[in-house]
Amino acid sequence: MSITRPHQRTSPLSVKLEAEEKNVLTKIAKEKECSVHFLMCQAVREFIEREQARLSFLEDGRKAIEHYDQTGLHVTHEEMRTWAESLGSSSDTPPPACHK
Repeated sequence: MSITRPHQRTSPLSVKLEAEEKNVLTKIAKEKECSVHFLMCQAVREFIEREQARLSFLEDGRKAIEHYDQTGLHVTHEEMRTWAESLGSSSDTPPPACHK
């Protein structure tokens, strides 16, 4: 998901860094031939994407637990391990079915 597009409004944000962090960031920006501002925006976008993915993963886990609590359907660790070990082999098997 792209956070900032040229036609979208932007909002200023101030960030205070340790002097050494700022120096390193300035050196990286010079090496990449871009601005510190560009690097900071890129870092924030990447952080947002990672956090959204993490939160989505956790929500999927919560939904799976809720589904299990409601239905009792599950696959055991042993069933998943056996299936995973078969992947890519001559005895490739279909994934295990959920059961009670």
